[in-house]
Amino acid sequence: MTSSRPVVLLGAVHLSQRQHSILNAVAFQLGWWACVLGGSWLAMAVMPAVVALHLNAVPDKRTEFLFLLQCTALGFICDMALISAGVLETGYFLPPLWLTSLWILFGTTVGYALRFFHDRLALCIAGGAVFAPTSYFGGAQLADVTLLEPVWLALLIISLMWAMMFPLLIRLHALNKKRFSKKALTH
Repeated sequence: MTSSRPVVLLGAVHLSQRQHSILNAVAFQLGWWACVLGGSWLAMAVMPAVVALHLNAVPDKRTEFLFLLQCTALGFICDMALISAGVLETGYFLPPLWLTSLWILFGTTVGYALRFFHDRLALCIAGGAVFAPTSYFGGAQLADVTLLEPVWLALLIISLMWAMMFPLLIRLHALNKKRFSKKALTH
């Protein structure tokens, strides 16, 4: 969203782009805490509520919803790989719902609170490499997830994965937006 048009939330609240980005970041952080501390049961309530609020505020709901589905699939695959490789031990064969919910919540920020990273590949790679392992480490401590020993190796693997995933998600968001906006113009 590069335009300066106001964001209308719930049909009544008008937000500037900056206010929307701040609300987007706050909703993600609250959702992160709820999923990590509350587990899958709380994630089943919080994640859909955050997504509904998010979709209410974005101009192209269909494209954004598709992107969130893509984030879900990619996140599930990444966390499944981490679990299968023994980098994460969650007590389950598949990633738990709360963990996959974090990917969906993260997806809500890619085009909004994190738009600063768009068109800044080096910063995007560095951001993914630094912030994601921090999030996994904190989440593991709070949610009774075990990281591979030595922990630095687990964090290095997560760092390398996210150094690729964050730029991929940024690019995927941009491609979806471009592709679907062109389709809308031709119909």
